[in-house]
Amino acid sequence: MRVSTQQSYNSMSNSFTEMSDDLQHVITQMATGQRIILPSDDPIAATRITQLDRQQSAIEQYQSNISSVSSSMSQQESVLDGVNNSMLAIRDDLLEAANGTNTTDSLASLGQEIESLTQSMMAALNYQDEDGHYIFGGTVNDTPPITYEDTDGDGNGDEYVYNGNMEHRTATVSSGVEIDTNVSVGEIFGQGLDVFNTLDDLSTELQDPNLDPSDPQVLDDISHSIDVIDEASESLNSAIASLGERQNTMSMLNDAQTGISDSNSELIGQLGDLDYGPASITFTGLEMAMEATMKTYSKVSELSLFSVI
Repeated sequence: MRVSTQQSYNSMSNSFTEMSDDLQHVITQMATGQRIILPSDDPIAATRITQLDRQQSAIEQYQSNISSVSSSMSQQESVLDGVNNSMLAIRDDLLEAANGTNTTDSLASLGQEIESLTQSMMAALNYQDEDGHYIFGGTVNDTPPITYEDTDGDGNGDEYVYNGNMEHRTATVSSGVEIDTNVSVGEIFGQGLDVFNTLDDLSTELQDPNLDPSDPQVLDDISHSIDVIDEASESLNSAIASLGERQNTMSMLNDAQTGISDSNSELIGQLGDLDYGPASITFTGLEMAMEATMKTYSKVSELSLFSVI
């Protein structure tokens, strides 16, 4: 069977095109450092890398959530620690007020300090984050959780009112794991805010210029306030501890996810990174083959019937 010059040309042209494509593929591999440029290069490894990449993206999102939640919880802990310090200061004032040696003026002074500390606690518990959200109102974050309202209609504020709920915001911090991201004033102190209204009433009582320091009712009210604040402090400390425990849980999850991510990165490298030694050999071989093909074609193209007469 005779092979025409056109057939020879087509055959060598096709061969050259294939080698050129192969050479470009190797060049891309060497430029990117990636063995798998197309899924067809290694379908099994390509599928596994895709799965690992998805897991890496999920871990990245989980760790971003953990970072955000941890920052919020640190803010909450800091605020609640400040509230706790104010409560301890008020308790000291109450113990001083209960010692039985106070005058009307000294009780009034203690009443003023208790009022000031109570107001500072209210301001702290109405704390807003950098986005302007109130963080202690449960899932109600667009309204101050605590307001001082006129409940008897005389035109003056007389009672602290809670405007939030006791629900929790949540965040996904690992596969199938959600964590509560906040504590609320309602769950710590009760929706009636008994401790703050008790302190408010007592501070008003102690500042009454007609107060009789020897009145047994005064000492009973002070004693009752101490009991109420002790109960509130216990609940507050429990909430602070809860935030700390959740932060510890997230820290452990974050460390575990970092370990998984590092292992995934190593495996992705093993599956997809290019071995430059064999790639260089392939590159050189393709260059030589293309050069030989070009020389062969050049020789063949010079042949004709007249060249052999």
